[in-house]
Amino acid sequence: MAFLRELYLRLRWLAGQSRFQSELADEMRFHIESRAEELESSGVPRTEALLRARREFGSRLKAAEDTSGAWQMQWLEDLASDLRYAARAFRRNPGFALTAISCLALGIGANTTIFNITTSFLFSEPSCRDNASLIAIWEGGNSGASVADFQFLRDAHVFAGMAGINPEREVNWRDGDRTSRFYAGTVTDDFFGTLGVPFLLGRGIAPGETNTAVLSNQVWRGTFAEDPAILGRKLILEGRVYMVAGVLPANHRSVVGFGISPDIYIPVAHADDNVQFYARMPKGMTLPVARARLLSLFAQLDRIHPKDGWQRSGRQTRVTGVTGLDRLRQMMPGVVVAFFAMLLVVVGLVLLIACTNVASLLLARASSRSHELAIRLSLGAGRRRIVRHLLAESLLLSVLGSIAGLGIDIACAKGINNLALPVPLPIHLVVSPDWRLLWYSLCIVFVSALLCGLLPALKAVGKDVSHTLKLGERQTARAGNLRSVLVAGQLAVSIVLLTTGFLFVHNLLRATSMNPGFDVHHTIWAYMRLVPEEYNDADQAKQMSLVHSALERLDSLPGVQAAAITQRVPLNDNCVTGTQLRTDVSSTPIHLQYECNNVGPDYFRTIGIPILRGREFTAADRKGSQPVAIVNESFARTVFGKSDPVGHTIATDFANDKPKLIVGVAKDSRYFTLGEQQRLALYEPYFAHGEPINLHFLVRAAGSPANYVKPIADALGRLDSTAAIETKPMDQALGLALLPSQAGAVMLGAMGILGLMLAAIGLYGVLLFSVSRRTREIGLRVALGATPSDVLRIVGRQSLVLVGGGMLAGLALAFFVMQPLAMFLVPGLSTLDPTAVFAVIGVLGATALLASLAPAARALRVDPMTALRYE
Repeated sequence: MAFLRELYLRLRWLAGQSRFQSELADEMRFHIESRAEELESSGVPRTEALLRARREFGSRLKAAEDTSGAWQMQWLEDLASDLRYAARAFRRNPGFALTAISCLALGIGANTTIFNITTSFLFSEPSCRDNASLIAIWEGGNSGASVADFQFLRDAHVFAGMAGINPEREVNWRDGDRTSRFYAGTVTDDFFGTLGVPFLLGRGIAPGETNTAVLSNQVWRGTFAEDPAILGRKLILEGRVYMVAGVLPANHRSVVGFGISPDIYIPVAHADDNVQFYARMPKGMTLPVARARLLSLFAQLDRIHPKDGWQRSGRQTRVTGVTGLDRLRQMMPGVVVAFFAMLLVVVGLVLLIACTNVASLLLARASSRSHELAIRLSLGAGRRRIVRHLLAESLLLSVLGSIAGLGIDIACAKGINNLALPVPLPIHLVVSPDWRLLWYSLCIVFVSALLCGLLPALKAVGKDVSHTLKLGERQTARAGNLRSVLVAGQLAVSIVLLTTGFLFVHNLLRATSMNPGFDVHHTIWAYMRLVPEEYNDADQAKQMSLVHSALERLDSLPGVQAAAITQRVPLNDNCVTGTQLRTDVSSTPIHLQYECNNVGPDYFRTIGIPILRGREFTAADRKGSQPVAIVNESFARTVFGKSDPVGHTIATDFANDKPKLIVGVAKDSRYFTLGEQQRLALYEPYFAHGEPINLHFLVRAAGSPANYVKPIADALGRLDSTAAIETKPMDQALGLALLPSQAGAVMLGAMGILGLMLAAIGLYGVLLFSVSRRTREIGLRVALGATPSDVLRIVGRQSLVLVGGGMLAGLALAFFVMQPLAMFLVPGLSTLDPTAVFAVIGVLGATALLASLAPAARALRVDPMTALRYE
């Protein structure tokens, strides 16, 4: 506390320094006048008394310095003085300052933007009260547990409060004669009160309420046009009436994290619904204590309500903080984390290029100030003091560049917040500055200041003072060698960025033009979501009747060649099953992982996947009939080798699973991502299984699919007015599959172009500086008979050396750096893609040529007589 008080008093003195100095001067004047009055009272004349009092008091300046020294923070005052001097110098040379600040703003802006996106997605702070006391609880897996289990844990009163949510539900909203779909979060009693969620309008769902709803800010602004009278409005959801109780703020982040933000929140309807548990630890409770108590509660639950085949496991993580990383590892695929890590590395390289650019500018500035610095050193200034002064200049540039970069970050954040991602989850990123961005920006400022200023400062004070004062600035190209090395390094790093960017652009082009194994140009996808209460599990006949009626209506539409139903749509959803498999060919079980899907008759003809052997499913393949299956080529080759699998049976280890007769072999295709390695797949008949309320119809049209979207939607809508229907051409439904390639191409391509721009500025600057320093040499060469081509050769040779050296170093560096990127590429595309390499060489060569034009033109305009008198 004493240290903090002393620091506070010193800072207070610094802030009110002028007032303290005024008070000190008044106090010294008071002491002098008091002593003079004493002398005057003893008979000394007034004038002589004042002189004697001043002599006895001594130097007032020294006294002021000694007194201030007890309160001063000398290093801080020196820094403030250096920053003021640097600001005056930059004001005299605005072109230099604007160029340096612009380079840093681009580099720092790219860094802060990507860092902000990364932290907002992977480490978002939920909009809740006292986040540090919140923990997430899993019984097992990532799918949550039943509301009944939640109520048992809540009623045990181990925690200060518990809340549960399932953020991946869907509900149908009936608005007049139109039905649409909302992504819904079903929540337990007092979910919002337990977590302490703030509201823009209204309140949360109170305990015991079953017919209230809370809207997200996006739905309120978009669907309801910011209706100020939204509170109390009645909505028909799933055929039931709900009343809007509240609206969340625009910057709301859900406790689930990772950008998941449902459109609407409603109470859970059934005790067997699954929810994810969140608990608030009481004051004084630690995570190990919470784990021990939960293990005891789970053991009690296993005795009261045993699970089939497994026991409840107590897995708990914090929602935020360092231990919240456990939740990240458990819930987020490693490839997503790797992608964000790659982006951070890339923008770090961009910042390195920007700092190298500014370092080159500061080297040139220090070279032009060599006389000034030599005089200051000769007058007694220490080299350490000169280095500190030059570092203050780079610190001021970094601060101003960081402020401009934060402006770029805020502008980009506004665009990202309005971005809708083509993913089957309600993801809405809220990207905004927070304390993490502040600390990151401060680190960036100091790192940038060191990268930009340390080398030029050491170079500036390393010169011999007497030599500099005698000879002045040398007019040779050798003084720019360090700048040339820096520019070559810039070009090498920009080669890595450009190669990465071009590689992902090529990856996107490959993915877009890649044949996924089925026809996307003549197929329409119609999604029909039924209201669960209208089609319960006990009466599947009603649902199956609707499916058959829908297929009949779709088949009867003019221009429709085929229609089928499927449980999962390729490249939008997938199901991977792992099990022991037995065949009638061999008794030895095989462990396999394969894609599974339930499809109806005419599915393969509709989507354009050829049946190589055997037949498709028919209407006879239903419940009660012989279980049948269709496998793809890879499955047939892996399990049966060169034998024909048609007519053979396969059986799994799943309970009540009868052996299935293989009736067909389908051609391989893509199932979830375009970049996946060829997977095994097994299809079963749709009508042989009880299906969910989400119906996916595929329709093959003779003409343009866009012309059939509305007729298909109308035909399905007439079957059930309460169903939500979404219809679109299949080629517009590949957003999820193309998202990794698109994100990589946009972000890495933009970073590559930004790095190239900065490197081009550096190349232009070093060539122009070299020409200006060699003005006398060029003039002398021209006077001795050098032709314009000879002068161009001088500039071109230096440009060629810089570009060639940087290109060779960059390509060698890219060879090693780009190897980990193979996981993001489509099959058949190598990290050493020759198309990307040649494109980079061509673009860099053209950029180098453009950057060399202005310096070359300046060299050609050198007048020999003027040059010989130069400086």
